[in-house]
Amino acid sequence: MHRLFLLRAYGDFVILLQALIQSPQKNKYTIIASKHLQPLYQALESVIDLKSIQIQFVDFGITKTQLSLFTNKHLLSLVTLIELKQIKKFVQQNPNNEGIDYIEQDKRIGLFNSITGLSFNSIISKEPVYISYAKFFDIQDIKEVEVREESREDINSKKVLLFPDTRQAKKNIPTTLISKLENELSAKGYKLEIAYFKEAPNSNSTNNTATKTKEVVYSNFKTLIQLIQEAELILGADSLPIHLAYLLKKPHYILYPNGYPQLFITPYAQINNRFGTFDHHHFSFL
Repeated sequence: MHRLFLLRAYGDFVILLQALIQSPQKNKYTIIASKHLQPLYQALESVIDLKSIQIQFVDFGITKTQLSLFTNKHLLSLVTLIELKQIKKFVQQNPNNEGIDYIEQDKRIGLFNSITGLSFNSIISKEPVYISYAKFFDIQDIKEVEVREESREDINSKKVLLFPDTRQAKKNIPTTLISKLENELSAKGYKLEIAYFKEAPNSNSTNNTATKTKEVVYSNFKTLIQLIQEAELILGADSLPIHLAYLLKKPHYILYPNGYPQLFITPYAQINNRFGTFDHHHFSFL
């Protein structure tokens, strides 16, 4: 049995779950996931079938959003060594004599193996992430997961939900663009709502158009998933809500900073041209 050690952020976790659910080879893999990912998994269990996933959550001491070795900010910290020591201890106590151990990315895998003295392989290399996973998990047709387009007769039709903030501030959607999006969508008969994590910014900076945009705040995964399910269309930066939208088969549109690499673009957005930049985007499909 091969083991997949999931040590990265929530969005990465969702992308891998999506691939593993689709994979005809899922029975060959078991997931060893950092315990910080467990609340998200538990929230997803209530809305999608994850019974085919073999998963174990282990406390490696990861208290931030991902393994510190994968970050620039905490790379050289004592925390990095503590987390790696915990992973090494787990592998030594639970050797995998019948398969290969993997981590998600090839970034710093040499350093990871050198410090731990282990021999992990990586799943993702230089290709876009969804394509990398499709090849790794032997998914023959990445198009086979279809996103359900909402009927215009649905009670929640005309509701577009925007997630403007991300873990990386450079990907946050600017407030000036938010106002522009509100006007563009209003002209098409759609109502824009904005969902912020934990706290909304000063309303004066985000609601500078004639019609006040409704703001909602979420602080847990259950609420986040519910918000996504209730909207007709999800707009957002390249972050967890967009990848949840794809997993939950909800229509979505990704907004990238100008010139930002699109390595995490969802197959739905790629195939249907549902992505753009802060300066160049379109909603002709509405």
